[in-house]
Amino acid sequence: MGSLLSRATAALRANGGRMTAQRRLILETLDALGGHPTAEQVYNAARQRVPTINPSTVYRTLSWLADAGLVRPRQLRAGPGDRSERFEPSPRGEHFHFVCVGCGQVIEFESPEVERIRLQFCQQHQVVIERASLTFYGWCESCRGDRKAQGRVTIQAD
Repeated sequence: MGSLLSRATAALRANGGRMTAQRRLILETLDALGGHPTAEQVYNAARQRVPTINPSTVYRTLSWLADAGLVRPRQLRAGPGDRSERFEPSPRGEHFHFVCVGCGQVIEFESPEVERIRLQFCQQHQVVIERASLTFYGWCESCRGDRKAQGRVTIQAD
């Protein structure tokens, strides 16, 4: 686990803060959950270990981690009712996402084509891009199979 915990500890020390038991719990929970959990998922998992943890502690800690650049909040909404921001440890390199609108599964991917488009855009418009976000929304193999079995799937390519 070390990486996120050690980076958070170093960031706290550099700013005169300290690693509290609650912060450690939240960092360990983030690591255990993996992927792209919501604040609510982090809270519920942490609460299983420490039932007295307060949701505001989780939200404040996630906010601090985002401000410190240790986690990245992402808007990966699976559908119309999904309003939750998801959190991922700051990635080692740029990557993109696919979100299943059926089950909410998130798949990360890299693409040299996106880098090619970025370079072309920068040259064409004389800009510098700090970061990019690309998210595809659709049906994962499992959900697509379920829909196909029910006769409700159409596969389109534009």
